[in-house]
Amino acid sequence: MAAVALLGLALAASCRREAAPQPAPLRFEMRRFERTLGGCGDASRRAEPCVSFHVRWAEAVDGGAAEARTRINAAVAAALQPLEAPRGFEAEAERWISDYQRFHAEFPDSSITWFARRTAEVAFSSERLLTIEVRRDEFRGGAEPDSVREFLNLSPSTGLPVELPSLLEPDGMQDLKKLAEWHFRRQRQIPQDSRLSEAGFAFEDDAFALPRHWGFTARGLVLHYNPGEVAPPKLGPTTILAPWNELRGIVSAKAGILPR
Repeated sequence: MAAVALLGLALAASCRREAAPQPAPLRFEMRRFERTLGGCGDASRRAEPCVSFHVRWAEAVDGGAAEARTRINAAVAAALQPLEAPRGFEAEAERWISDYQRFHAEFPDSSITWFARRTAEVAFSSERLLTIEVRRDEFRGGAEPDSVREFLNLSPSTGLPVELPSLLEPDGMQDLKKLAEWHFRRQRQIPQDSRLSEAGFAFEDDAFALPRHWGFTARGLVLHYNPGEVAPPKLGPTTILAPWNELRGIVSAKAGILPR
């Protein structure tokens, strides 16, 4: 009887361990910061502000571990501000406005307006991977705005970065590279048997390479080259989408991110 009782206690303890509640999924709320400088000439003819500084970002407010949320929010904040900028959106917006005022004092007849538009939004969220897409569009004069698109790929449980090879099969990086090059050449209308440099792209040793910027979405894997990274800025960005059905056998089933 004593042995049976001990066994019952052990089973009960095991059930309690298995039934331990899991952390709630991360929950995000959108935050916004806006500053503008008006008064540029005749408002009836030109309604836009002299300077507009707009930032929208997802902030982890609940779920998961508190330490993970802190790391995630810190990574988002760092991605939204250049290293050389003063810390905090308020301080950076003040610098934008003061820089514009100095510019306008030197060139009072200029009709150029300055803007900064930045966003950080959740593109993909699962138990194993969180992808946050960051976009920055800024203009202080010139032919085109400076536009950058990046991705934060983080572990929801720790908030630490996730590297792409850790999500792939053992030979996944090579297979993904072949798939991405096929999409890249097709999108840029580069024959498969021609050199990339002949089309104006400057890969090291003229060999295709995956970009630094990648992230998962509901549609699949996004691979992004910002203007100037592998080609002159005039050629613009290149964005590749590898849909989920093409990632079977490349993304590891153990990664826990493949659609069911």
